[in-house]
Amino acid sequence: MNAKRARILVIDDDPDFREAMTAILESASYEVATACDAADGARKILSGHPDLILLDIMMDSLWDGYSLCHAIRTSKDFNGVRDTPVIFVSAVRQIAGSRFGFKGEDQGLTAPDDYIDKPVKPDDLLARIERVLKK
Repeated sequence: MNAKRARILVIDDDPDFREAMTAILESASYEVATACDAADGARKILSGHPDLILLDIMMDSLWDGYSLCHAIRTSKDFNGVRDTPVIFVSAVRQIAGSRFGFKGEDQGLTAPDDYIDKPVKPDDLLARIERVLKK
């Protein structure tokens, strides 16, 4: 697959963040779809089969991102997209000064392929996306 034409789904409850990510990703020739919450994201994952998912952790609840990532990897509903790479994008460090002490994998939840702190640096974001897509 040519990574430059990959389809990326951005799932985040912040409309300004979705807009900024769309501009960054489209300028790098990615196809972009967005979703405003985990439920909308799940629908778009199943209907659009993205090549990569950028997923906020905290949306309607503290654990929306972890729950959706776990469902993608383990639920029969997501069989056709189970191997889709997921990159968490979160402002937890900016808000709390550090990442969650909670480690989803310690609670039986599946881990994402990568984790990026907000605010996102465009060059770092694009490099990580390219690396994850090449796996």
